[in-house]
Amino acid sequence: MPRITSPQAKATFVVLGCVAAVVAAVFGALALSVTGGLVLYCAVLGAVIVFGARVFRGEDEDAMAPRPLWRMTAKPAAGFVLAGFFALQAVSTGVSAANADAYAPLYVVAIAFSLAVAAAYLNSSLRLRRG
Repeated sequence: MPRITSPQAKATFVVLGCVAAVVAAVFGALALSVTGGLVLYCAVLGAVIVFGARVFRGEDEDAMAPRPLWRMTAKPAAGFVLAGFFALQAVSTGVSAANADAYAPLYVVAIAFSLAVAAAYLNSSLRLRRG
């Protein structure tokens, strides 16, 4: 499997992945329902995150060696930043949920998704920092 090592290619992958997730969400909401949009968004964004964690490599990593399943980033700092980003996303979604009674269960799913991704990045960074 090809590896993504350059910062420009990583940034392009992330931006295109986020655009694909938003397009999937809009398509799902219009073609199916709001629930369908959220499910498609989580599925596409989850796939982008998992695929990126498998193919991104840092300059100190062997590009051809398989990466352990728990490892999400090349260095702990990147994982801590991403964990913080997804935790803030969960908090932001929770604040929005306070005013959206009709879609409260969907907000719970979105919050759980963001917290799960944050936990994966945090776990990765803690394990990388240990050794």
